[in-house]
Amino acid sequence: MNGLKPVSHRRSDALTRVGWDQLEVLLAAYYRSEGYEVEHVGTGATDAKTDGGIDLKLRRDEQFIVVQCKHWNAMKVPHNAVHELLGLMVNHGATGAILANSGEFTKAAIEAATKLGHVQLIDGNELRMMLGPIREPAPAFDVRMGGVDGVGSAMARRVGERLLSAAEDRIRYGSGGRGRRTATRSIAAVIAVKLLGAALFLALMLVLYLFVWRTLQSALTPARPPVVAAPAAPPVAKTAATSTAPNPCHEVIDAPSGTYIDHCATTVASRPSAAQVREQQRRAEEAMKVIAESTPEL
Repeated sequence: MNGLKPVSHRRSDALTRVGWDQLEVLLAAYYRSEGYEVEHVGTGATDAKTDGGIDLKLRRDEQFIVVQCKHWNAMKVPHNAVHELLGLMVNHGATGAILANSGEFTKAAIEAATKLGHVQLIDGNELRMMLGPIREPAPAFDVRMGGVDGVGSAMARRVGERLLSAAEDRIRYGSGGRGRRTATRSIAAVIAVKLLGAALFLALMLVLYLFVWRTLQSALTPARPPVVAAPAAPPVAKTAATSTAPNPCHEVIDAPSGTYIDHCATTVASRPSAAQVREQQRRAEEAMKVIAESTPEL
Protein backbone atom coordinates (compact mmCIF):
# COMPACT_ATOMS: atom_id res chain seq x y z
CA MET A 1 0.00 0.00 0.00
CA ASN A 2 3.01 2.29 -0.39
CA GLY A 3 2.13 5.67 -1.87
CA LEU A 4 -1.61 5.40 -1.14
CA LYS A 5 -3.44 7.63 1.31
CA PRO A 6 -5.88 6.24 3.90
CA VAL A 7 -9.50 7.37 3.83
CA SER A 8 -10.62 10.05 6.25
CA HIS A 9 -13.71 8.06 7.23
CA ARG A 10 -13.89 4.30 6.94
CA ARG A 11 -17.43 3.05 6.51
CA SER A 12 -19.04 -0.13 7.80
CA ASP A 13 -22.40 -0.75 6.17
CA ALA A 14 -24.11 -3.13 3.77
CA LEU A 15 -22.41 -1.61 0.70
CA THR A 16 -18.93 -2.16 2.14
CA ARG A 17 -19.79 -5.80 2.85
CA VAL A 18 -20.94 -6.68 -0.68
CA GLY A 19 -18.36 -8.09 -3.05
CA TRP A 20 -16.75 -6.09 -5.82
CA ASP A 21 -18.57 -8.26 -8.38
CA GLN A 22 -21.93 -7.54 -6.70
CA LEU A 23 -21.16 -3.82 -6.78
CA GLU A 24 -20.83 -4.03 -10.58
CA VAL A 25 -24.22 -5.79 -10.74
CA LEU A 26 -25.84 -3.09 -8.59
CA LEU A 27 -24.47 -0.30 -10.78
CA ALA A 28 -25.55 -2.09 -13.96
CA ALA A 29 -29.10 -2.41 -12.57
CA TYR A 30 -29.15 1.28 -11.61
CA TYR A 31 -28.13 2.53 -15.06
CA ARG A 32 -30.65 0.23 -16.72
CA SER A 33 -33.32 1.84 -14.57
CA GLU A 34 -32.09 5.21 -15.87
CA GLY A 35 -32.79 4.21 -19.46
CA TYR A 36 -29.28 3.22 -20.55
CA GLU A 37 -28.46 0.18 -22.61
CA VAL A 38 -25.92 -1.54 -20.34
CA GLU A 39 -23.23 -3.96 -21.45
CA HIS A 40 -21.62 -5.59 -18.41
CA VAL A 41 -18.07 -6.41 -19.54
CA GLY A 42 -16.34 -6.48 -16.13
CA THR A 43 -14.96 -9.54 -14.40
CA GLY A 44 -18.04 -9.60 -12.16
CA ALA A 45 -20.09 -10.81 -15.14
CA THR A 46 -17.57 -12.61 -17.37
CA ASP A 47 -15.46 -14.35 -14.69
CA ALA A 48 -12.41 -13.35 -16.71
CA LYS A 49 -9.08 -12.64 -15.00
CA THR A 50 -8.93 -9.06 -16.31
CA ASP A 51 -11.47 -6.62 -17.74
CA GLY A 52 -9.17 -4.14 -19.48
CA GLY A 53 -10.14 -1.37 -17.03
CA ILE A 54 -13.80 -1.14 -18.11
CA ASP A 55 -16.67 -2.73 -16.15
CA LEU A 56 -19.77 -1.24 -17.84
CA LYS A 57 -20.54 0.25 -21.24
CA LEU A 58 -23.54 2.60 -21.30
CA ARG A 59 -25.36 3.70 -24.47
CA ARG A 60 -28.29 6.08 -24.79
CA ASP A 61 -29.05 8.12 -27.88
CA GLU A 62 -25.72 9.60 -28.98
CA GLN A 63 -24.03 8.91 -25.64
CA PHE A 64 -21.45 6.17 -25.18
CA ILE A 65 -20.04 6.10 -21.63
CA VAL A 66 -17.48 3.71 -20.15
CA VAL A 67 -17.73 2.97 -16.40
CA GLN A 68 -15.14 1.66 -14.00
CA CYS A 69 -16.12 0.49 -10.51
CA LYS A 70 -13.89 0.76 -7.46
CA HIS A 71 -14.61 -0.91 -4.11
CA TRP A 72 -11.97 0.75 -1.93
CA ASN A 73 -12.87 1.35 1.70
CA ALA A 74 -9.47 1.67 3.36
CA MET A 75 -7.44 3.75 0.87
CA LYS A 76 -8.30 6.64 -1.40
CA VAL A 77 -8.34 6.13 -5.18
CA PRO A 78 -5.44 8.19 -6.64
CA HIS A 79 -5.33 10.35 -9.76
CA ASN A 80 -3.71 7.52 -11.77
CA ALA A 81 -7.14 5.94 -12.15
CA VAL A 82 -8.53 9.13 -13.70
CA HIS A 83 -5.76 9.34 -16.31
CA GLU A 84 -6.11 5.67 -17.21
CA LEU A 85 -9.87 5.87 -17.61
CA LEU A 86 -9.50 8.94 -19.81
CA GLY A 87 -7.13 7.00 -22.08
CA LEU A 88 -9.55 4.08 -22.24
CA MET A 89 -12.37 6.45 -23.14
CA VAL A 90 -10.35 7.81 -26.08
CA ASN A 91 -9.29 4.35 -27.25
CA HIS A 92 -12.89 3.06 -27.25
CA GLY A 93 -14.26 6.18 -28.91
CA ALA A 94 -16.57 6.95 -25.97
CA THR A 95 -18.14 10.33 -25.35
CA GLY A 96 -17.68 10.20 -21.58
CA ALA A 97 -16.43 8.16 -18.64
CA ILE A 98 -17.58 7.48 -15.06
CA LEU A 99 -15.33 6.39 -12.19
CA ALA A 100 -17.47 5.11 -9.29
CA ASN A 101 -15.96 4.25 -5.91
CA SER A 102 -17.57 3.03 -2.70
CA GLY A 103 -14.96 4.99 -0.76
CA GLU A 104 -13.07 8.25 -1.33
CA PHE A 105 -10.85 9.94 -3.95
CA THR A 106 -7.66 11.86 -3.38
CA LYS A 107 -7.59 15.60 -3.89
CA ALA A 108 -5.29 15.08 -6.91
CA ALA A 109 -7.83 12.70 -8.47
CA ILE A 110 -10.64 15.22 -8.08
CA GLU A 111 -8.50 18.01 -9.56
CA ALA A 112 -7.45 15.82 -12.50
CA ALA A 113 -11.07 14.91 -13.31
CA THR A 114 -12.10 18.56 -13.14
CA LYS A 115 -9.17 19.74 -15.28
CA LEU A 116 -9.31 17.06 -17.95
CA GLY A 117 -13.08 16.89 -18.23
CA HIS A 118 -15.18 14.06 -19.68
CA VAL A 119 -14.52 11.95 -16.51
CA GLN A 120 -17.23 12.00 -13.80
CA LEU A 121 -16.26 10.90 -10.28
CA ILE A 122 -18.83 9.21 -8.03
CA ASP A 123 -17.61 8.80 -4.44
CA GLY A 124 -19.11 6.69 -1.67
CA ASN A 125 -21.63 9.29 -0.51
CA GLU A 126 -23.07 9.86 -3.98
CA LEU A 127 -23.00 6.14 -4.76
CA ARG A 128 -25.10 5.34 -1.68
CA MET A 129 -27.59 7.98 -2.67
CA MET A 130 -27.84 6.50 -6.17
CA LEU A 131 -28.26 2.87 -5.09
CA GLY A 132 -30.45 3.54 -2.07
CA PRO A 133 -30.85 0.98 0.71
CA ILE A 134 -29.02 -2.28 0.02
CA ARG A 135 -29.96 -5.66 1.44
CA GLU A 136 -27.41 -6.98 3.86
CA PRO A 137 -25.52 -9.80 2.13
CA ALA A 138 -26.15 -13.16 3.81
CA PRO A 139 -22.50 -14.34 4.02
CA ALA A 140 -21.47 -11.08 5.65
CA PHE A 141 -24.41 -11.36 8.11
CA ASP A 142 -23.36 -14.92 9.00
CA VAL A 143 -19.82 -13.80 9.67
CA ARG A 144 -20.96 -10.87 11.79
CA MET A 145 -23.42 -12.96 13.85
CA GLY A 146 -21.30 -16.13 13.87
CA GLY A 147 -24.25 -18.47 14.19
CA VAL A 148 -24.42 -20.64 11.00
CA ASP A 149 -22.38 -23.29 9.30
CA GLY A 150 -19.94 -22.31 6.61
CA VAL A 151 -18.90 -19.11 8.32
CA GLY A 152 -15.22 -19.79 7.78
CA SER A 153 -15.62 -20.45 4.05
CA ALA A 154 -17.78 -17.33 3.62
CA MET A 155 -15.22 -15.20 5.41
CA ALA A 156 -12.40 -16.69 3.38
CA ARG A 157 -14.28 -15.98 0.15
CA ARG A 158 -14.91 -12.36 1.09
CA VAL A 159 -11.33 -11.82 2.22
CA GLY A 160 -10.10 -13.39 -1.01
CA GLU A 161 -12.35 -11.14 -3.07
CA ARG A 162 -11.12 -8.03 -1.24
CA LEU A 163 -7.48 -9.07 -1.65
CA LEU A 164 -7.98 -9.87 -5.33
CA SER A 165 -9.65 -6.51 -5.94
CA ALA A 166 -6.86 -4.68 -4.13
CA ALA A 167 -4.24 -6.67 -6.05
CA GLU A 168 -5.82 -5.84 -9.40
CA ASP A 169 -5.98 -2.17 -8.52
CA ARG A 170 -2.42 -2.35 -7.27
CA ILE A 171 -1.22 -3.83 -10.54
CA ARG A 172 -3.26 -1.34 -12.53
CA TYR A 173 -2.34 1.87 -10.65
CA GLY A 174 0.10 0.93 -7.93
CA SER A 175 3.32 2.82 -7.32
CA GLY A 176 4.84 0.34 -4.90
CA GLY A 177 8.15 -1.41 -5.00
CA ARG A 178 6.83 -4.59 -6.59
CA GLY A 179 5.67 -2.76 -9.70
CA ARG A 180 8.96 -0.95 -9.97
CA ARG A 181 10.90 -4.17 -9.52
CA THR A 182 8.81 -5.89 -12.20
CA ALA A 183 9.33 -2.99 -14.59
CA THR A 184 13.06 -2.97 -13.83
CA ARG A 185 13.32 -6.68 -14.49
CA SER A 186 11.41 -6.31 -17.75
CA ILE A 187 13.72 -3.52 -18.89
CA ALA A 188 16.78 -5.55 -17.89
CA ALA A 189 15.47 -8.55 -19.83
CA VAL A 190 14.91 -6.42 -22.94
CA ILE A 191 18.40 -4.95 -22.67
CA ALA A 192 19.92 -8.42 -22.22
CA VAL A 193 18.10 -9.73 -25.30
CA LYS A 194 19.27 -6.74 -27.35
CA LEU A 195 22.88 -7.20 -26.22
CA LEU A 196 22.75 -10.90 -27.07
CA GLY A 197 21.34 -10.11 -30.51
CA ALA A 198 24.08 -7.54 -31.11
CA ALA A 199 26.78 -10.04 -30.09
CA LEU A 200 25.38 -12.69 -32.43
CA PHE A 201 25.21 -10.14 -35.26
CA LEU A 202 28.84 -9.11 -34.76
CA ALA A 203 29.95 -12.75 -34.68
CA LEU A 204 28.08 -13.43 -37.92
CA MET A 205 29.64 -10.39 -39.58
CA LEU A 206 33.13 -11.50 -38.48
CA VAL A 207 32.65 -14.98 -39.95
CA LEU A 208 31.32 -13.48 -43.18
CA TYR A 209 34.28 -11.07 -43.40
CA LEU A 210 36.83 -13.88 -42.94
CA PHE A 211 35.10 -15.99 -45.59
CA VAL A 212 35.06 -13.15 -48.14
CA TRP A 213 38.67 -12.20 -47.36
CA ARG A 214 39.96 -15.75 -47.87
CA THR A 215 37.94 -16.12 -51.07
CA LEU A 216 39.37 -12.91 -52.53
CA GLN A 217 42.90 -13.83 -51.45
CA SER A 218 42.73 -17.21 -53.14
CA ALA A 219 41.25 -15.63 -56.30
CA LEU A 220 43.90 -12.86 -56.60
CA THR A 221 46.97 -15.02 -55.82
CA PRO A 222 48.51 -16.37 -59.12
CA ALA A 223 48.81 -20.10 -59.39
CA ARG A 224 52.38 -21.41 -59.11
CA PRO A 225 53.60 -23.67 -61.96
CA PRO A 226 54.31 -27.22 -60.94
CA VAL A 227 57.93 -27.95 -60.09
CA VAL A 228 59.43 -30.45 -62.54
CA ALA A 229 62.48 -32.35 -61.35
CA ALA A 230 65.53 -32.05 -63.61
CA PRO A 231 66.68 -35.31 -65.15
CA ALA A 232 69.56 -36.88 -63.37
CA ALA A 233 72.91 -36.62 -65.13
CA PRO A 234 74.20 -39.93 -66.50
CA PRO A 235 76.98 -41.41 -64.47
CA VAL A 236 80.42 -40.65 -65.78
CA ALA A 237 82.50 -43.72 -66.36
CA LYS A 238 85.82 -43.67 -64.64
CA THR A 239 88.74 -44.02 -67.01
CA ALA A 240 92.39 -43.96 -66.65
CA ALA A 241 92.49 -40.44 -68.13
CA THR A 242 89.82 -39.00 -65.88
CA SER A 243 90.84 -40.83 -62.77
CA THR A 244 93.43 -38.73 -61.03
CA ALA A 245 93.30 -40.31 -57.62
CA PRO A 246 96.39 -42.51 -57.11
CA ASN A 247 95.94 -46.14 -56.30
CA PRO A 248 97.17 -46.63 -52.78
CA CYS A 249 97.99 -50.27 -53.43
CA HIS A 250 100.93 -50.41 -55.86
CA GLU A 251 104.69 -50.95 -55.83
CA VAL A 252 107.12 -48.13 -56.37
CA ILE A 253 110.93 -48.17 -56.66
CA ASP A 254 112.81 -46.31 -54.05
CA ALA A 255 115.26 -44.15 -56.02
CA PRO A 256 118.15 -44.09 -53.54
CA SER A 257 118.19 -47.82 -52.84
CA GLY A 258 116.58 -49.22 -56.02
CA THR A 259 114.32 -51.47 -53.98
CA TYR A 260 110.63 -52.10 -54.32
CA ILE A 261 108.33 -50.67 -51.69
CA ASP A 262 104.88 -52.27 -51.30
CA HIS A 263 102.41 -49.59 -50.16
CA CYS A 264 99.80 -52.16 -49.38
CA ALA A 265 102.10 -53.89 -46.98
CA THR A 266 100.95 -51.51 -44.25
CA THR A 267 97.60 -53.24 -44.25
CA VAL A 268 97.34 -55.83 -41.56
CA ALA A 269 96.84 -59.14 -43.35
CA SER A 270 95.24 -62.11 -41.87
CA ARG A 271 97.53 -65.07 -40.98
CA PRO A 272 97.57 -67.64 -43.85
CA SER A 273 96.61 -71.18 -43.19
CA ALA A 274 98.96 -74.17 -43.66
CA ALA A 275 97.35 -75.05 -46.96
CA GLN A 276 97.87 -71.52 -48.24
CA VAL A 277 101.53 -71.60 -47.18
CA ARG A 278 102.13 -74.90 -49.08
CA GLU A 279 100.35 -73.48 -52.14
CA GLN A 280 102.56 -70.37 -52.05
CA GLN A 281 105.73 -72.51 -51.78
CA ARG A 282 104.63 -74.66 -54.74
CA ARG A 283 104.02 -71.58 -56.89
CA ALA A 284 107.38 -70.14 -55.86
CA GLU A 285 109.20 -73.37 -56.86
CA GLU A 286 107.43 -73.44 -60.22
CA ALA A 287 108.39 -69.80 -60.80
CA MET A 288 112.02 -70.60 -60.03
CA LYS A 289 111.98 -73.47 -62.53
CA VAL A 290 110.57 -71.17 -65.21
CA ILE A 291 113.24 -68.59 -64.46
CA ALA A 292 115.99 -71.24 -64.53
CA GLU A 293 114.92 -72.57 -67.88
CA SER A 294 114.53 -69.13 -69.47
CA THR A 295 117.58 -67.50 -67.99
CA PRO A 296 120.17 -70.14 -67.14
CA GLU A 297 122.80 -67.47 -66.50
CA LEU A 298 120.69 -66.22 -63.57
